[in-house]
Amino acid sequence: MATVMPRPSFMFVPATLIAACLAAAPADAAMTVSTFLSRAQPLRDQGMMAVLDPDFQVLKAEADNAKHQLRAEDAQRRAAGKPPIACVPEGEKIGITDMLDGLAALPARDKRLPLKDGYARVLAKRFPCR
Repeated sequence: MATVMPRPSFMFVPATLIAACLAAAPADAAMTVSTFLSRAQPLRDQGMMAVLDPDFQVLKAEADNAKHQLRAEDAQRRAAGKPPIACVPEGEKIGITDMLDGLAALPARDKRLPLKDGYARVLAKRFPCR
């Protein structure tokens, strides 16, 4: 006869707690610039080892999502005859270190914005339309 080990209490998470956590953070909630920067700083401090940190993929996905949203918004603006958000020269791009530095340099009020809007502000400052 096999011995049944009692299940440790820390392995049992009540369904109400899970539901409360999911309700507190909607899936489409955009990460703010401030949150992104506070989570990115420890990764910057790790150097190349940051890619092994589980938060790396989360932040990479957030950044990729923000870039895709910004590109889509820019395409809509252009199609509507509105000026572009920024005028990035053909073949130019901004590196992650420059983008993080640009986000960090934003005023406090802009750090409360969604990451996409922070990216837009950094790009507009770096590549203004003339």
